[in-house]
Amino acid sequence: MSNIYFMSKKPFEFRWKRPKEKDPRLEDDDSLPEYDGSLSRLSGFLTKSRSRTNATALTSSSDSQALEEQNKDPMGLNVVFWPPEERIADIIFVHGLGGSSRMTWSKNRDLNNFWPLEFLSKESGLIRRTRILTFGYNSNFRPGAGKSQMSILDFAKELLFDLKYGQGNCGTELKDLGMGQKPIVFVTHSMGGLVFKEAYLQGQNDPNYDDIIKSITAVLFLSTPHRGTNLAETLNRILQVSFVTNPMKFIAELAAGSQTLQRLNEQFRHVASNLQVMSFYETRPTPVLRKTQVMVLEKDSSMLGYPGEVSKPLDADHHGVCKFDSPSDPRYITVRNALLSVISKSEGKMPTKGLFLDARRRSQSVDRNLVRPTSNLSIKNYLSVPESPEVDYNFFRDRWTPGTCQWILQEEAFNSWIKDTSQKSRVLWVHGNPASGKSVLSSFVIDRLVQLGVVSCYFFVRFADQHKTRLSMMLRSLANQLADKIPSYAENLRHLESTTPDLKTADSRSVWQWLFKQALFRLNVGEPIYFVIDGIDEADSPGTAVKFLSDLNLTSVALRILLVSRKTYEITSAFQKIVTQVHTDTISTGTNTHDLRAHIKHEMDIASDQAEYRDQVITQLLERAKGNFLWIHLGVQRINGCHTKADVERALDDLPAGMEALYDRMAASIQSQTNAGDRHLGLNILGWALCARRALSVEELSDALDNSGLLDMHRSIRDLCGGFVVVDAEGHVAMIHETAREYLIKECDGQSDHSLTIQKKSTNDKLLLRCIRCLTQPTLKARIAKGHPPGLLDYAATSWYHHFALGSYSNTEISSTVMRFLQGPQFLIWVQLAARKKELRTLVLASSYLADIGQNLRKLQADTQTVDIFEGVATDLVKIVGKFGQNLTRNPDSIFRLIPPLCPKDSIIYKQFGRREERALSVSGSMTNSWDDCLARFSFDSGAQVSVIIHVGNTIAVLANGKRSSQIIIHDAVTFEEQKRFTHPERVISIEANKLGSLVLSYGYLTTRVWDLATGDCVKIVKNPQKRPRPHTIVFVDEDETILVGHEDMCLRSFSLSSTNDWELRGKIEEEATGVTMINLPMCSAISPDGTMIAFGYRGHPLTVWEIEPQMLVGQCKMTLDAADMTIQTSTWLNEVFGLAWHPFNGELYGFTQVGTLFKWEPLYRDEASLKALHAGANRLAVSGDGSLLVTGDGPGSLKIFKSSDLTLLYHLSSQDPVLYVSFSMDSRRIYDSRGAYGNVWEPNILARLAEKSHERDMESEGAMLSTQAEHRAFTVDKVIALAGQPVGSLYCYGTEDGVAVLGEVGKGKVGEIERLSSFMSIEQLAWSEDGLHVAVSDLNGRVSIKKISRSSHDREAWEIKHEFQVVIPTHESQICQLLFDPSGGQLLATTDAALHKIDLGSRSLVQSVQYDGSGAKWMSHSTLPEYLIAFKNFSAHLVRWKDLTEVESYNYRSPETTEGSTVRIENGTTIKKMVYSMDWQYVLLKMVSFPISASGKPDTQYMLFDISDLRPDPMAQGTEAVWKELAYSVLPSRMASRIREPLGFLSQRRLLFLDAARWICTWRLPYEILPDRSTTTTGKESQVLENEAISVGEEHYFLPNDWATADEAKLCSAMPDGTLLCPRNGNVMTVQCAKLRI
Repeated sequence: MSNIYFMSKKPFEFRWKRPKEKDPRLEDDDSLPEYDGSLSRLSGFLTKSRSRTNATALTSSSDSQALEEQNKDPMGLNVVFWPPEERIADIIFVHGLGGSSRMTWSKNRDLNNFWPLEFLSKESGLIRRTRILTFGYNSNFRPGAGKSQMSILDFAKELLFDLKYGQGNCGTELKDLGMGQKPIVFVTHSMGGLVFKEAYLQGQNDPNYDDIIKSITAVLFLSTPHRGTNLAETLNRILQVSFVTNPMKFIAELAAGSQTLQRLNEQFRHVASNLQVMSFYETRPTPVLRKTQVMVLEKDSSMLGYPGEVSKPLDADHHGVCKFDSPSDPRYITVRNALLSVISKSEGKMPTKGLFLDARRRSQSVDRNLVRPTSNLSIKNYLSVPESPEVDYNFFRDRWTPGTCQWILQEEAFNSWIKDTSQKSRVLWVHGNPASGKSVLSSFVIDRLVQLGVVSCYFFVRFADQHKTRLSMMLRSLANQLADKIPSYAENLRHLESTTPDLKTADSRSVWQWLFKQALFRLNVGEPIYFVIDGIDEADSPGTAVKFLSDLNLTSVALRILLVSRKTYEITSAFQKIVTQVHTDTISTGTNTHDLRAHIKHEMDIASDQAEYRDQVITQLLERAKGNFLWIHLGVQRINGCHTKADVERALDDLPAGMEALYDRMAASIQSQTNAGDRHLGLNILGWALCARRALSVEELSDALDNSGLLDMHRSIRDLCGGFVVVDAEGHVAMIHETAREYLIKECDGQSDHSLTIQKKSTNDKLLLRCIRCLTQPTLKARIAKGHPPGLLDYAATSWYHHFALGSYSNTEISSTVMRFLQGPQFLIWVQLAARKKELRTLVLASSYLADIGQNLRKLQADTQTVDIFEGVATDLVKIVGKFGQNLTRNPDSIFRLIPPLCPKDSIIYKQFGRREERALSVSGSMTNSWDDCLARFSFDSGAQVSVIIHVGNTIAVLANGKRSSQIIIHDAVTFEEQKRFTHPERVISIEANKLGSLVLSYGYLTTRVWDLATGDCVKIVKNPQKRPRPHTIVFVDEDETILVGHEDMCLRSFSLSSTNDWELRGKIEEEATGVTMINLPMCSAISPDGTMIAFGYRGHPLTVWEIEPQMLVGQCKMTLDAADMTIQTSTWLNEVFGLAWHPFNGELYGFTQVGTLFKWEPLYRDEASLKALHAGANRLAVSGDGSLLVTGDGPGSLKIFKSSDLTLLYHLSSQDPVLYVSFSMDSRRIYDSRGAYGNVWEPNILARLAEKSHERDMESEGAMLSTQAEHRAFTVDKVIALAGQPVGSLYCYGTEDGVAVLGEVGKGKVGEIERLSSFMSIEQLAWSEDGLHVAVSDLNGRVSIKKISRSSHDREAWEIKHEFQVVIPTHESQICQLLFDPSGGQLLATTDAALHKIDLGSRSLVQSVQYDGSGAKWMSHSTLPEYLIAFKNFSAHLVRWKDLTEVESYNYRSPETTEGSTVRIENGTTIKKMVYSMDWQYVLLKMVSFPISASGKPDTQYMLFDISDLRPDPMAQGTEAVWKELAYSVLPSRMASRIREPLGFLSQRRLLFLDAARWICTWRLPYEILPDRSTTTTGKESQVLENEAISVGEEHYFLPNDWATADEAKLCSAMPDGTLLCPRNGNVMTVQCAKLRI
């Protein structure tokens, strides 16, 4: 056979014959030409194979050479880069056909260009924290490769094996690679993509690889032949006739239409939704022969076409698509940015388990680094940052044209900003016209900062995503980036996490205060920190953002802020106001012809050999663009579609000058579609892009269009939407620019005469109906359960109410559709979906919209039933979040069966869904059938007065004053449980907290003390000034280092926390008398939040405001209030002010007068317009943390909420008892008030709605949303202080503070009154006889009444209560502690701390009283020896005979071990808080609580289980001296005890019923091992064995609303024998029957 030679200009020639011409992409080397996965080296390989056959002079490589080649390109999975700190992800590179693990990724086969190691690993940011690996496999088909029968499946199995069992070098040791512990990202070239797909599919079906497969989050396909290539078949045929090697199976599988590819594509389609998929395709033909170039892979074969896939071209051939020249190569930048995007989305997705696994497997030397990823993940969750801003950076950086944006480097202002090394902060504002390339310029500056290696953070405000228009989101994102770069700042954020509420719902001012002023401004950072914020004009409040920057003068940290935006009046005005506080500069982008020209040259496809013609076209484009990059982009796209010069000329003639005219042409192109279906589809797409609440993904839009027959969404968008709509690199469908949106909205508003009309209201109607249709699919629940939800589901769930509000809600058809949804079962599925995603704010937002729609419909006199349903559901939603939120998030399925029965009877959710669940869960006992706004009530020991309630961090601090001392009691802000107490040994006048919520100050009569909230330590004690002037106002200033106090003597005094000095006099204000009026001491005063001004209110003198340093009068209000508000009937001077409060930010002052007039005054403006007032009846006042709301309280007990801007009344609540103090929670969602003996927590619906609505911006009805609300009335509460359930039957009774004893029946509620005392003495104790026929009632005076309970002879459904007799127990020593009937019901025991009293029911008299030390004792009848009583005291038990009340036996039980980590001895201040037992069982459980010596510590709780049968008289000991015996017991295991909040009772089958810390009602079947063993008194054995076993921690049955079982109420909760819960609530007793407990 004759020799066949293929000659080529490319370097595929024989080794001994150099080519005359050289491909600049490659260098000659002495190694064999390698295929490297490109299918493009056909000629070279064939040439080489023929030379092998015919040239006998050729010898094979030596063994050493072979080994060298293997080291260069190792097989298997190998690590090429370990990050210096704990990795956040793994990137694995997989080569293609004929390629190798390193050369495939190296330009010119030079390992210096091995870009995964030389370029990628040297990037900063997230990539720097990834581990980089390569996978090599034998895909060689060159001569000498042998006869390989390997298939793609075989290669895939190799990959899986190495992922599972691979080892890697970490230093000098061989370490387990630990794959599956962190997210994995694959980068594949050519056939490598098919190997990955096969491995991913095989791993899905093998549980051994489950963790690894779940950790794979993304894949980048570089020219992967998903549908094969025709060159594969050609290659195999030539190899077959070459007599060198046989056809390769894996090459055959690459052929177009092969069964392997078809199978892979079909199966991979079903699992690809779990991955982020990016496909890059080649755009240039690849040289094959000397004069032949072919497209190895067409675009269609390189793309999967799956929903959510992101595709992008790379300007290279098949060989060069995976090789790059340098880090500045635009193709490399594109791939790098894609990796950044997928890594940022993957970060934090791995389960926590992986972090701990990694910690165990890595050496101790890296433990320091292990903490950081966990902590940073915690910080990211705390800051609620859903994604990295790198996604937006990549979007704009990909649009950068090399050579552009360089002009800014020549700007003096920019250079001063970037090179300034001083510690002074600077702000630079770069502004320009719309579509002038500002965001691309921002990405250029960001890249520049990264190259300089400085600390930089950035954020892109995106009009298409409402989340990214919020200032709060912007600030949180910047803080998250900064925490990743400055460890000390991250540490500050960790401290903040324990003291601040949910940042996701916090207003932007609070976020700025906490994350920057508190956490950043105090840092000692030696280098500047750069912030780049793009598109600030598109934020929800750009002026506010600029105003924040005025605080930069308060920090020594060198902050460099770059704002990029359009030039608007709001921003310009804001900048003018901050120039005196911070250094500012501005730069105008102007019209940059150089950049426009460079962009055209880079994007336009007219060949460079026609330079003159090309320049003519560029000139014409520049003339018409008017400096607009967007116009240039669209124009170049039109030119690139031309094939002849004539086409270009026509295109240029058709292109109108300027964006407005171009938009007109684009709009006309949509209308000119000849196919009606195409036109309709295009308008639908445009409607979604224009009116959607956020940018939809391609998958979401495909589902939204409800068109399963759509062939190619990308092509449809390109061809049918006139260029208005684009798909970005992340696969999101959006308007091409904000100006396009403005154009279409203007046109829709009737301001244009063009033919295209997209009516906003009707479009929102269409979007609403599609969302509702998605949410009401019959199979929706099943699809969600199977993990295949509709593509539009997430958007529909979070946006239907938005479109309802912006659409035709007054249209009967539209409102009826929404009503059917709200009343159908799919409504609960929607709530479940929100809970699963932990996005309960969705429900609050929907509530807000529905309430506004209901209000508007009521004004329109719409159908009453419709309005009632909308308003009812609105109330239900916000109450569900407030009262069930935590447990609903934890158990989303609870919305179906647990929550509806617990809702009030008149609520919509109960009527629709709760009634059907009554057999499983039934509730009764409430006085009202509607929701109330009271969330909790605090009450304390008798005689204590609640003076102040404030929100401090994540807690509530309550000041309770006693006769001789005061307690600052700290409660959890969620559960309201007491956490700790600070004892101030004197009367305290007021308490105050610092802004951070870490310190609490208590100002007493003699001393002032500062407490550390976290540790409970008193960190400062200062003796108060002589003469003890009362403090009027207290603030923390100087970064919380100084406490500034304004006293009633008009003196300002302060002390420092870091100094040992006492009070320092800061100044004394001397007022000037007006006329003959003598100036008395002020009635009130208030220091401004920043500590710079103080306001004084007087009786008989005008209100004044003074600057503190230097002391100067700022203003004096001499105007009459009737001039400010005509509702005030008489002329009133502002000379009788009794209360003042400052706005937290803007210098406004609020106050109230003696007659209750509420006013607002701006001291810096001295005209009458600055004063507003109205009569509110106020005598207490507070301003919300964000300054948007006021709350007032008055003597009759009313609370009123007002808008601070115009004093509009928003809410009015009437309740009992005068309001003595009022305040807002930190997030402004709750109100706290003090009413003397108790305090309340209120959660009005309107506060939750306002908090969420403040984050929404484009709402049509926004202006009319806030209006005067109807008055709400809170029911009078007579606190329940005693409760007892009938031992047999369904009755229960309870007693109140006002002397009322009530009889109730399960399922009916109150059925009668047992007692009503005219003296209003409280009912202290209640007890039932064992047969349930008698009730004993005792009051505070020691009177004991016996009542007989029986069925009414007239009505079998009613009950008769007969008074039998009463006995008075002497209470001069102590009051009655307990009542107890004997088992026969003939005798009653009344115990006090000093004596036992026995009452005989037969003789109706007190028959015996004996002295007995019963302090703290709990009494019960012996369950097996009815003639005996048992008394449990602290660590002793006593057996007493009923007959003569004689103690016959005494027992000791030793102290149990304290809980883990406790250092408190259990005997120290230990009390028995509760005793739980059943007369049908021999065991009793004691709840023992020990209070540490430190008053600030948390109590230690133990649960001790005793066997009653161990307590029995010893017949051998009668007549002898009493001997103390040891009593055996068991301690509940700590993992179980930690769950119990209150034990409720014992049920059948050894089940303990209890209330847990999360308000779940649970049962736990006591294991036999835990039951006390009388043969031993050792408690350790049983507990230890039990702790070491994997025991059950109980079964959850249902949970209680958040406003049930609060503080004192939980202590009284108990259960009846059938498991029915008795729970006091707001002066009543709620009963809950659960069918599962009646076993």
